Amino acid sequence: MAGRARSGRMTTAQIFSVLALVGLAAAPAAAERDGVRRALHLTSVEVQSSGCSGALAESRQLIVTAAHCVENVQRVIVRFTTGWRRAAWVVAVDEVADQAVLFLEDPVPLQPLRIVRRRQIPGTVLYFEGHPARPRFQSARLDKVGRCSSLPALPNALFTSVNGTPGDSGAPIVDAAARIVGLVHGGARCHIATPADTLLRLVDGVLGRDPRRVVVEPARGVSRPPAPPTTS
Repeated sequence: MAGRARSGRMTTAQIFSVLALVGLAAAPAAAERDGVRRALHLTSVEVQSSGCSGALAESRQLIVTAAHCVENVQRVIVRFTTGWRRAAWVVAVDEVADQAVLFLEDPVPLQPLRIVRRRQIPGTVLYFEGHPARPRFQSARLDKVGRCSSLPALPNALFTSVNGTPGDSGAPIVDAAARIVGLVHGGARCHIATPADTLLRLVDGVLGRDPRRVVVEPARGVSRPPAPPTTS
């Protein structure tokens, strides 16, 4: 018995080997979170007319945000966390999904966030920072996909565990690769987000990547920008 007991013990060298392996596994995870946090922070904007949030997405000249954040406006000013301010035109709106695309008059030298092209499943780990003036980086999860009372015509609203506050509307929620999974819509403590698939169709229509999939309409009578969007 004593011999078996001794053989079941780990030596000091084995313990240090296990701890080293745990450390190697934790380091990429920490680096991944840091990378997501930096990407979110750099690309987040404040939509100054409404105090909402948004993000640079798919192009150095496109901002995505919630449609209710740019209601009845033609042109807004957005402010990046770098301090840059840019004028932007509202060029596309999906009222059912509460999503909007803005076209910057001048591009910014930042790498835009990409929009995920595959639907997420409940349980997916997500990341969120919120309004760029009061960032609160946090991990969250996708609890379920379905209808919510504030978006009755949208079948696939995202129910999340994000702990949001007023002003976070339009802020991106991203996956571990810093790809946009949804935009904060609101609801109780801003748990509800709108999905990437409708947002991607909206952006694709603006960029002309697949004009058959979406008809881009100016927002509620808003005129189109003086120059067509580019893919800079």
